[in-house]
Amino acid sequence: MLTVKIKDKRLQERITERAKRFGKSTQEYVNELLTLVLPDADDSLSFKRLNAEDYGYVLNFEAGDNNMAEDATPFAEVTDSETFTEELRRKAWRKE
Repeated sequence: MLTVKIKDKRLQERITERAKRFGKSTQEYVNELLTLVLPDADDSLSFKRLNAEDYGYVLNFEAGDNNMAEDATPFAEVTDSETFTEELRRKAWRKE
């Protein structure tokens, strides 16, 4: 069994209080937290982190004839969100 020493007294109190709130011992609660934060490599998926500057883009919305840009409602024309989302994905991957 692993023993964790917490040097921050306030943090230790917060963990103990939360464990009591969930009806668990402090050790059980800390074990659950560590399991959530540090999953086994076999159980988790890993993905390469992408740089937003390389893959992101800005959506520019234009106002209608008599509308102010602040009053514009983006995506108001979308009636079928599933089809619209599929189309966005297809265009994003193909860079259309």
